[in-house]
Parts: sequence; structure tokens; C-alpha cells
Amino acid sequence: MKEKTIIALSSAHGRGAISVIRLSGEESVEMLGQLFKTKNKTEDRKALYGVIDTDTVKDDVVAVVYFAPASYTGENVVEIFCHGSPVIVENIIRAFIKIGARQAEKGEFTRRALENNKLGLTEAEGIIDLIDAQSESAVKAAYNLAGGKLAEKIAELKEKTTAITAELNVALDYPEEDLEVETIEQCGKKCEQIIEEAEKLAKTYENGKKAKDGVNVVIVGKPNEGKSTLLNALVGYDRAIVTDEAGTTRDTVEESYIYEGVRFNVTDTAGIRKETSGEAERLGIERSVTAAKSADVIITLDETMAERKNAIKVQTKADLGLKSEEKINVSGKTKEGIEELKRKIFEKADTDTSGEVMLTNLRQYESLVRAIDALKYALSSVREKREPELITVDLLEAISALGSVDGATATADVVNAVFSRFCVGK
Repeated sequence: MKEKTIIALSSAHGRGAISVIRLSGEESVEMLGQLFKTKNKTEDRKALYGVIDTDTVKDDVVAVVYFAPASYTGENVVEIFCHGSPVIVENIIRAFIKIGARQAEKGEFTRRALENNKLGLTEAEGIIDLIDAQSESAVKAAYNLAGGKLAEKIAELKEKTTAITAELNVALDYPEEDLEVETIEQCGKKCEQIIEEAEKLAKTYENGKKAKDGVNVVIVGKPNEGKSTLLNALVGYDRAIVTDEAGTTRDTVEESYIYEGVRFNVTDTAGIRKETSGEAERLGIERSVTAAKSADVIITLDETMAERKNAIKVQTKADLGLKSEEKINVSGKTKEGIEELKRKIFEKADTDTSGEVMLTNLRQYESLVRAIDALKYALSSVREKREPELITVDLLEAISALGSVDGATATADVVNAVFSRFCVGK
């Protein structure tokens, strides 16, 4: 049964100079011919000028046809560039639905691309990461992901693991050749090499996560030490309420800024002290401690958590003459020391987002770790001289886990979770 042609607005909603409407499906080109009047011949990837007449509204548009399979989805695709009035867009979409198309679901264009082997799951994740990117580092990481850099590396690891499995199977199928002992020894050496490569890739997760989601920075200290003023100075505007009263911050306050192309997510926390003014402040302090535990960088304004390796000691209120040789002296009011602090945060965060191949989300990381564990089980079986069949089982598990990274063996729930992040029209 052929898939029904789908349609959706692919550009942002609202008024604009131009809106882009996309169709995908076997009948999309035929449908275009019913509503689009042009003097030009329809050709692949050639912009055509004409008029769309919906019987309700008319509009001068440009249409581009991409014939299957050389299209984004692998199906016939049509993109219509019309004037950016919501009324025009609604009428055009409604007209195509009237002649047989249906409204696309979230991420359905990209999902059809996945189903038609135009891209893998990691590449699909790269596309939605590109759309969501809020920093230069996030764009770079997403672009490499969408371009298939990670998929290529995973495919290489799968190919090497599959080759070992095939060699073991040959040795098992032809015992008269006496290949088993030598093959198993070689299998162990190759497993070690693959594990080394996979672990190196797994280590990119921390930097990939920082590139995509940003570096988490938490400001801690006792009440009324200038935490909120410091947050405002770092992000460049009055995000947090500042008063002379101690304990006014009862909940975490979050905002971000961009530095050297990397996003830094700063959290202002409730002042940490033993004596509290009530239940609200006590809960606020609990949240402060929780936030600090997951922070990439901690800015401490006193000795609170100063022993942590990721802590930066800061002396606030430098404009009042409060200075320390052991700390970075800053003033939220005059901005003294703020640039120095940002540089120190950047250095402490240890962000290396220059790598072309990086894991950028937990799903990818957990799947790769499962593959590494399976490979280590296989290597252990080799060293303990277990039956070759047991080694093969672990290698097949590693192949399956690697396939989960790029979507080849991912479950429907995993695929659905990825595409739930997409918007309609992509």
C-alpha cells in the first residue's frame, strides 16, 4: 500500500516575507499540477514561477520539484514558496488536502527519509539538534551529526565486529581445518582494538553534551553575598531579583550566556546556611545542593563546596573594597572582573567542541556503552578459553548495541522518542 501524500508548512508560523509549504508522496507532483499554473515545463530541481489558485485565494509562487529517489524523503517532494500570509498558507494547504493530501505529523518528512534509508537515526537527531541549536558549538556538533560523521564511525565499528564474528563462524563450520585456536587468538587481539576505539568515542560524550546543551554553571554561597547580582552581571541583564534582605532567593534562577561560541547555563541558588527562615528557604537550600552536584563548574562566594575540583573561588563586591589575592575579584555593579571570570569558567569547563565525531545525547552514549560491555565479555571469554559459541553471542550483542546507536536495531519506542522532538513540517 502506497503512503499517502503529506503536506505541512515547513517554515516558521506567523507572518513573513515568504512561507515554505512542503509535500511528499507519490502523488505530490500530480497534485501540484492540479493547482499550480505555469508556462514552464516541470523539471527536477528547477524553480518554476506560476500562480496557485485555490478557488478562494490566488498567489504568485515559486515551486520546486524533487523527483524520487533523489529527494529528502526518498519520495517525490514538492516545495512551494508563497507569500508569508497565514491566510494564504492555510488556503493552499487546505486546497491540497481537498484533492487528496493529508496534514503531516511531527517529524514525518524526516521519518519517511529514515524509512527510505536516506539517513540514519543519528543523522535525524543531528537535524533536530540543528533546528534547536542555540550556540555556535551546538551548530557545529549538530552539523557533523546530521552529516553522518557519527554514523560513519559506528558503521566502521560494526563492520570490524561483524568481520570477527564471521571468522569465528568459519572456524566453527570447518573444524577439520584446525583454525579454531588461531582464530580465537586473533579474535581477542581485534576485540581489544575495537574496545579501544569504542571507548575513545564514548569519551566524547561529555564534550558533545556540553556543545549541544551548554555548560552548567552553579553559583553557591551564604545568603546576601551577591550571588544574584553576579548572575545578572554574567548574563548581561537583571534576570534575578536583588535586595539587601538575606535569604530572598528561595528557588533556583536560571539563565544563559554565550562565550567563545559555547553556551553557559548559569544557576543562581538559595543562600546556604544552617538557620533558615522557614520551609520555603529550607527547600531552596536543598535545591541549591542538588544543582551543585550536577554542575560542570561551581562558582563559590565563600568556602561552600570550595574543595570541589570544578570550583572557582570568587570575591564579590569589589567596588566596596572587598578584595582577595586567592580569589577572582568581581563587582556585579561595575562589572570589574566579570570578563576574567568568564574566561576562568571557560577554562574550568574544559570544553573541546572541535571534534568532528562526538556523541551528543544519552541515548547514543548508553547504546555504545552496552556495545563496549558486550565486547569486553567476548574478550573475557577469549582469555578464559570458553566455547567459541559464547564469544559469538557476545559479539552479536555488541553488533546489536552498535546498531541501536545508528537506528538499525533501535526499537519503535526509541525511534518514536527521537521524532517526538520534531516539529510539524520537518
